[in-house]
Amino acid sequence: MLSVLFILFFSLLLIILNFFFKNYNILVDKKRLAHKSFTSKKLVPLSGGFLIAVYLLLSSNNYFITFFFILIFILGVFSDLLLILKPLKKFVIQFFIIIIFLFFSKISILSTKVFFIDIFIDNKIFSILFTCFCLLILINGTNFLDGINTLVCGYYILVILTILYIGGHGKIYYNFSDFYYLLLVLLVIFFFNFYSRTYLGDSGSFLLSFLIGYYLINLCNINLFSTSFISPIFILLLLWYPAFENLFSIIRKILTRKKPSEPDNFHLHHLLFSYLNQKIINKSITNSFTAMIINFYNFLIFFISANFYNKTNILSYLVAINILTYIFFYFFLLKKTTSYSSL
Repeated sequence: MLSVLFILFFSLLLIILNFFFKNYNILVDKKRLAHKSFTSKKLVPLSGGFLIAVYLLLSSNNYFITFFFILIFILGVFSDLLLILKPLKKFVIQFFIIIIFLFFSKISILSTKVFFIDIFIDNKIFSILFTCFCLLILINGTNFLDGINTLVCGYYILVILTILYIGGHGKIYYNFSDFYYLLLVLLVIFFFNFYSRTYLGDSGSFLLSFLIGYYLINLCNINLFSTSFISPIFILLLLWYPAFENLFSIIRKILTRKKPSEPDNFHLHHLLFSYLNQKIINKSITNSFTAMIINFYNFLIFFISANFYNKTNILSYLVAINILTYIFFYFFLLKKTTSYSSL
């Protein structure tokens, strides 16, 4: 009953926010930037992130940590309002927020199970910088994905369901209510996003990915040296897609002599959308179907990995399979997509 009331409250809140944003013509995705009008021309409120922010404020019992999450959220709001346009400027601000957060909260990655990284991980400065790098890759990679309906919220719903599945079998220790109630908020956003009634926007994608990254680092650290050992590679596997999307994009742009910080429409989900759009006339169907295909693949990977969450060797093979699969389909779609040159 409590869960139903929770969903109804956040659904009503989203409807009110959408009405307010549309009525006052603020925080509405006006498609001024080319990469934001690739799949749709609709004017959609950027209200999804506000639900996550409200949930965080209502549920948090550590206002020091919450303060930094809200800072990331506010940065995203400024970006959505087009008050901060330069990607490099946003990246630098993200860097300082995360570095200060990690330093004062004393939270960092304790182990990666990758030998040449772990030999340096005991150094506090290296650990903080490495953790900051990982969170920056995750945050900006997630932001790249927020152009296809339900892709981002659907992906993180799968991440949370995987964690709850393992926790439900008593295999790892954590306060799983954090994941459960965030899951309910994401289900509300997913429903409205499916019908193009809300977008996460930069504010939502920044906040959601930072929050999930923080939860998973804590989860891994708590279980790292206990009998309920959870491999850091399992955490990497849960976050591999947005992280690799970002890394691959940076390498691709450097090789093609483009600015790594500049957005474009050459990401895997854009190519898949273009390919499917040649087969399906209705863009809204293509939009949702693109997310379904990508997230179905990730569902299979998460389902397999959940049964080997403490087996680093097997999980490492799964990470390698993901990377090879991504690269193969990227270049396959690049070749098959006739509209590539006009992106």
